[in-house]
Amino acid sequence: MSAWDAYIQSMKSSGLQVCGIYGLEGGVWAQSPEMKATQQEVAAIVSGIQSQNFSNGLSIGGVRYTVIRVFPDTVTAKCRGAAREEENYLLHAALAKTCVIIGGMCGPSERDATKLVEDIRDYLAKSNY
Repeated sequence: MSAWDAYIQSMKSSGLQVCGIYGLEGGVWAQSPEMKATQQEVAAIVSGIQSQNFSNGLSIGGVRYTVIRVFPDTVTAKCRGAAREEENYLLHAALAKTCVIIGGMCGPSERDATKLVEDIRDYLAKSNY
């Protein structure tokens, strides 16, 4: 177990159903077993946030997400075409200095994903990540 796995456990216990912490080039630092993001998909999310351009939406695990909103350091997207209804996550990604945090949830409290992801990002930013 790496030191980063404790962050994933914390994110999961806070309510996120899928989550991961990745380098800015898409490399996995740690991710929950349910998160199926590829390095290319994460790198595309980072690039999209940096360029403020998600003209083709975004993908995680080969599943397409519709971008709802983009800010200078975050993106929020919603999946509507997952194989199972309980996998139609609201996904939020937030850039820190050296990494990107991605988390998602579905159901009545799915909008909480935004705050949960940004809280971890803010904590890591204070630690110079």
